[in-house]
Amino acid sequence: MNFAAEADKEHDNLKEYSKTRFSELVEIFSEENKAAVNYEKLLCRATLILGHVKPKDAADQAIRDLLADVFDFLHISRQLILQGNLSAAFPLLRRAFESSALIHYFILKPLKADNWSNGKQIENREVRKFLGSNRIGLTAAEDAYKKAYDDYSGGSHPNRKYVPYRYLGEPNEFVLGSVVKPELLIVGINFSKLIGLWFWLAAMISMHYFKLFEIADPTYSRDYMKVADFAQKIADVLQNKCVKWSKEYDAQHQNDANVMVNS
Repeated sequence: MNFAAEADKEHDNLKEYSKTRFSELVEIFSEENKAAVNYEKLLCRATLILGHVKPKDAADQAIRDLLADVFDFLHISRQLILQGNLSAAFPLLRRAFESSALIHYFILKPLKADNWSNGKQIENREVRKFLGSNRIGLTAAEDAYKKAYDDYSGGSHPNRKYVPYRYLGEPNEFVLGSVVKPELLIVGINFSKLIGLWFWLAAMISMHYFKLFEIADPTYSRDYMKVADFAQKIADVLQNKCVKWSKEYDAQHQNDANVMVNS
């Protein structure tokens, strides 16, 4: 084999692999994708409204910048998930999670945004302890928040749990990009996280700017509830799918382990 020529060919095919994987996964996860796109359009609408009103203080400015930050990461994450590039999507979801937490923190403690805007780093521990103990807003108990943070942190490092099996040489000959079909369970878990983050972001922004949105766009709140209700319905269905896929995933990898032991 001419490895140099074959490598050039595979490199040229990377875009096609992504397109193929996207077309497959967008069909399987059509409703989940719709839920995410609904949120993208809703937040575009919210951004346009905010774009016609100057921020009133440092906290308002910070929240708007973080809103854009989270949007960009979630928008790109959806595309990566549908291309099967799950390892690349996960760190972006973590960043979106951390920026969303800061939005929530600044909504409840706006004076903290002054320090952040002046370059002071706010430790996640500080955010976690406050949000976890505060019963105002949407965040659950501190241990639930910490569990989510630990999950995102673990996926941002090359732990075996988060690095997909690609079986290079056993027997796959090329495993880069989107060439390997991802496990539906892993895609489903990533989509679940994506929808959850959109749900959190949209709820915070829609509630924080409720009066402004009501004046500028009276139908915004009604449409927000439609988007949120649809997303919740899809998230519940997806959870049931993931339970099914988890059983299939465990069975498959147990079979693979048995084969390796007996070979």
